[in-house]
Amino acid sequence: MTAAHVIGVVGGSGGVGATVLAAALATRAAATGRTVACVDGDVLGGGLDVTFGLEQEPGLRWPDLAAALGRVDGPELLRRLPATDGVAVLSFDRSRPGEPADEAREEVLRALRSCIDVVVLDLPRADAPFGQSLAALADSLVLVSGDGVQALAATSAAAGFLSQAHDQLWLCVRCAGHDDGVAESLAVAVDLPLLATVRHDPRLDADLLHGIPPGSRSRGPLARAAERVLAALLLPAERRAS
Repeated sequence: MTAAHVIGVVGGSGGVGATVLAAALATRAAATGRTVACVDGDVLGGGLDVTFGLEQEPGLRWPDLAAALGRVDGPELLRRLPATDGVAVLSFDRSRPGEPADEAREEVLRALRSCIDVVVLDLPRADAPFGQSLAALADSLVLVSGDGVQALAATSAAAGFLSQAHDQLWLCVRCAGHDDGVAESLAVAVDLPLLATVRHDPRLDADLLHGIPPGSRSRGPLARAAERVLAALLLPAERRAS
């Protein structure tokens, strides 16, 4: 039976692109032939389906699964989720707000883990209750930070909070410039291993506007950063499993 590797992605502060990186991780993982799902953990995030250009597509959303009791059939769930570029997406719904019960959340994640290779969780701020419960199910957490002073302060606080409950915590830094020294200094300051520096992708806004999922451009800076993260987190786990 497949046991998916679960990667949680959380922003050290708002506006650092955690959702975009989560989507890019899922897209690049699917591009390698892995079976992948990307799961929305942010009730107030506006819907992960929008990031993937799937907001008009039919399929299950969290409200449809909020009262799921007992065993959920993984392959059937996967078949009924909207998908693009090989990524199945479980999103919240802007027209039907609300969080699923703990039992439903755990059962849905169990079902997905049982039938695919990778689950990417797009998590809200570190102290959000629903995000905490999802983060606890992750095999590894990626904390995304900006490169400014305020971002450093917020990331430091989030790192302290998350490290209390998770021992596989990694850092990605979103940088406007091309100097890796800033990201490396920030990683030292928050005492976390640096996975990748995420450079600005000038085509990203236009891609999102036209429903093109982040990471679809294989030669873009976002895709390259996502591939570095996946190589660091997935390849060692897959070698151990084999």
